[in-house]
Amino acid sequence: MEPSRLRDMPLYNSRIINSFILLVKHKYSHVDINELLEYAGMKDYEVADQAHWFRQDQVDRFYERLLQMTGNPKIAREAGRYAASPDVLGAMRQYILGLVDASSTFDIISKATANFTRSTTYHSRRLASNMVEITVTPAEPGLEKLYQCENRIGFFEAIVLMFNHKLTDLQYFPEIRHLPTIQQPECVFRGDPVCRYIVTWEKSVFTYLKKARNLLAPVLVAANLLLLFSLQGEGGLQILLGSLCLFLLVSLAAETSEKRAVKEGLSSTNQSIESLLEQIDLNYNNAMLTHEIGQRLGNFTRLEEMLMDVADIMQRRLEYDRGAIFLVNGDEGRLQLRASYGYGAGELACLNGLDLPLDPNGAGKDVYVACLKEQRPFLVNDLELEKETLGRRTLACALKNGTRAFICCPVVSDGTSLGVLTAENVKAKRPLVERDVSLLMGTASIIGISYRNCELIGALEQAKQELEERVEQRTADLEQSRRKIELQHEELTRTLFELEEETAQRLQALEQLGEKERMLLQQNRLAALGEMISNIAHQWRQPLNELGLIVQELPVMYDRGGLSREYLGESVARFMKVLTHTSRTIDDFRNFFKPDKEAVSFRVAEVVQKTLSLVQESFRHLQIAVDLQIKGDPVITGHPNEFSQAILNILFNARDAFLDRRIERREIRVAVFEEQGRSVVTVRDNAGGIPEGILEKIFAPYFTTRGPERGTGIGLYMSKMIIEKNIPGRLTARNVAGGAEFRIEAPGKARRVERPD
Repeated sequence: MEPSRLRDMPLYNSRIINSFILLVKHKYSHVDINELLEYAGMKDYEVADQAHWFRQDQVDRFYERLLQMTGNPKIAREAGRYAASPDVLGAMRQYILGLVDASSTFDIISKATANFTRSTTYHSRRLASNMVEITVTPAEPGLEKLYQCENRIGFFEAIVLMFNHKLTDLQYFPEIRHLPTIQQPECVFRGDPVCRYIVTWEKSVFTYLKKARNLLAPVLVAANLLLLFSLQGEGGLQILLGSLCLFLLVSLAAETSEKRAVKEGLSSTNQSIESLLEQIDLNYNNAMLTHEIGQRLGNFTRLEEMLMDVADIMQRRLEYDRGAIFLVNGDEGRLQLRASYGYGAGELACLNGLDLPLDPNGAGKDVYVACLKEQRPFLVNDLELEKETLGRRTLACALKNGTRAFICCPVVSDGTSLGVLTAENVKAKRPLVERDVSLLMGTASIIGISYRNCELIGALEQAKQELEERVEQRTADLEQSRRKIELQHEELTRTLFELEEETAQRLQALEQLGEKERMLLQQNRLAALGEMISNIAHQWRQPLNELGLIVQELPVMYDRGGLSREYLGESVARFMKVLTHTSRTIDDFRNFFKPDKEAVSFRVAEVVQKTLSLVQESFRHLQIAVDLQIKGDPVITGHPNEFSQAILNILFNARDAFLDRRIERREIRVAVFEEQGRSVVTVRDNAGGIPEGILEKIFAPYFTTRGPERGTGIGLYMSKMIIEKNIPGRLTARNVAGGAEFRIEAPGKARRVERPD
């Protein structure tokens, strides 16, 4: 089954969970609400915040644990009924009661439910004055659970009960009589695409009276006509007056009942408006707080004035009892109280006595220090539950000052923590929620900006004063400097002439250095020439022996009479094959010593193979086994012969190590491969490795451990020069298990060169 795309999104408003919590407090006092919320991954202030939303998995865990703790399988339906109580809906309940009847409430359900859930959409349709059809369409199949369907049914029952019984507090459970009838012809938990509910309830008194009035008029007219006709006009006036009085009494009763319902609705609406006005007044104060702080703090240049003004604005605009601002004292390395409001002298003494060092080895864990260092707010509604977070000193001070709940927010500017802003409640008003945290965080950010503004202006004033002093001093120095300029000009002219001469000398030195490098390269080639003569001897010994055998075989076959034209042709073919191989060997050696005129693109594997062919017979004679591994086809740009010479120098270095140390099993492993877009060649031997003391010196010119009579000490130096300057690439050496490994890295070429036919 495809995973749900909505499961990890917030779908359910906190008011839904709040209705469960209030029901538990009202009827199931034995249930530990803190344990219940902790199991569900919820916080008490999140439930109290009407702007907070929960995920499906949180709501599922909440119901699962609540079902275990209450043992009531109908708890979801009961909570749905209780959701319409005054404890839960508050001002919203008064607004609903102002709609006169239940059908009016169901008419607006499609809009109202969007404020409670995002997992479904609601659509209502009035079927009669006491009957509605509600269609609930899930946003995603399989997201909701069966208990949520039962919770909806309970809520629909509660809406009807509000109007038909006008209860001050729903007596919510099986004791309720005259419950509305709720039919469910379709349900997603029975395989249907939607949940469809048909809600039917008893009609109200004024509905019956209005219906009786409407039916009574034609009945009375017909009865009066019939009586007048049967009595031939006798007593007609009395009958007519009696019928009219009866009709007026019924009409009056219907109108009185309807006016009473309207009056009750208006009263509820008035209460709802008063509650909303209180909320609007709170929002206005919050907006004015931000506006005043942002407008006024930008004009302050002194930090103390700015902090005092912030405290004054917070006291006038916020509904918190007390507030304080702590700032970092860099000299002492601790938080220090700088401004406050609402505290008495003794309470301020307690705050000033807090020891809040920023050193981690200081006074231990503290909420103010954690807020500053972690740059995140802390909200505490219960001091006892959060005692570990608060810290020993801060908890003792809060209890002594009578603090019930508080928020602390970091004052930050440009990523730097400057201090902490706190607000406290002493009286039990309402729980502090995330909205309060957001408000104080906005205030703290403005304080941070103003703090930096005061610092910058102060620094600017100080810089201005210092600048004036420097200008005076500079003016005095300028006259003296002017007199020195002429002397300095003459000195600069002489210096320029000397620099030109020095530059010419350096250019000459660079040319000489280049010439020395060319001489070193030639010297290395000459040294390699001696090696090649030995290799040529080994390379040609086998072909010459084979040619000698062919020539010696001819007179023998002639004496035996087997010298036929066919045999002579085969002998000539063998002879020419050996000569061709020998000629190709000569070309390989000649090409090795031919200087490269310009850099070209070449395949690394081909150059390595040709280089190994030059020393193949020589190494075989010395019982040195060479294993070549090629992976990929790396291509680089450079001088192939110089690259081959660098490989040869490394191979000869390994050969000399075998001979000097008299290694019996002699193996060299050569690998060619590509790594992260670079061409790599590694040469690894088992000759015992390089002593750590000289590992960093082996590429130095004229450095050798074999003595001047057996080595020149320029082979590895020239290899490094060739690889790192001419390609350019990188040559390194390291010790591995049993030997040493030389590694050549060079930038690879993006375009692959096709192999020739």
